[in-house]
Amino acid sequence: MSESSDRALLDLIRRRGPLTVDMMTSEMGVTATAVRNRLARLLGAGLIERHARQDGRGRPKHEYQASVEAHKRLGQNYADLAVALWEEMMTAVEDRKLRRALFTRITDRLAELYRSQVKGEGWEGRLTQLSGLLQVRGVEAEVAHDGAGRPAFLRQHSCPYYELAEMDRAICALERKMFEKVLGKGLTLSHCRLDGDRSCDFQPKSATAGTALETPAPRKTAPRHHEDDVNRV
Repeated sequence: MSESSDRALLDLIRRRGPLTVDMMTSEMGVTATAVRNRLARLLGAGLIERHARQDGRGRPKHEYQASVEAHKRLGQNYADLAVALWEEMMTAVEDRKLRRALFTRITDRLAELYRSQVKGEGWEGRLTQLSGLLQVRGVEAEVAHDGAGRPAFLRQHSCPYYELAEMDRAICALERKMFEKVLGKGLTLSHCRLDGDRSCDFQPKSATAGTALETPAPRKTAPRHHEDDVNRV
C-alpha cells in the first residue's frame, strides 16, 4: 500500500466489514469516488474481496471485506516468537548434539522453501533465481560481481533475521548453511552488515568444476571468522 488513506480504509474494512461503499463514505467522510479509487487499489493488491448482496428487487449491492492475505500481512509479529524460540533452543537445550540436530533440521526446512524453485542453469542462473525468490519475500538481494574475474555471488542489502542476528551471530551461519543447501555449493560470508558493511555477501568457496578461487578482495578491517559462529551451536 503506497498511500496512508488506503491503509485507513483497509483497517476500517478489517474491523467493521463487510461494508458497502455508502457505509465507507459515511464513516470516513469522503466522496464515493475517493472510496472507489482506494478500493480499486486494495482489490488489485489482493487485500480485499468484493461480494454481491441482493436486498429485494433492483441491482445488487457490493460489500467489501478483508481477504485472507490482508489478515496474514497485517498485525503479524513473528520476530518476538522467533527470538523466544531461538533463545530456548540455544540455552534450554543443553545437549550439544541435540542442538546441532535441531540446527540442521531448521536449515533443511528453510532450504525447502527455495530448493524446488532453484534449478539448473549454471551457477549464476541459480543465484538469479534465489535472489528473485528472496525479493518476493521482501529481502533485498541481487547477484553481484567484484570485477576481479571471480564467480558471481549473492549480495543481501537487508537481513530477514536482523534482530535475531544482533542477539546471536549463529543466525548468520544458519542462513549461510541454508543457502549452501539451496545452491549446492559451499559459501563464505565475506562481508556482513553486523560488521559494519553495507551488505551481506555470500561468495562461493570454489569455482565450478572444483577450481579454487582466488583470495577475496582485501577489506579495510579484518572479517570475523563466521565459521566460529556455527561451531558454537
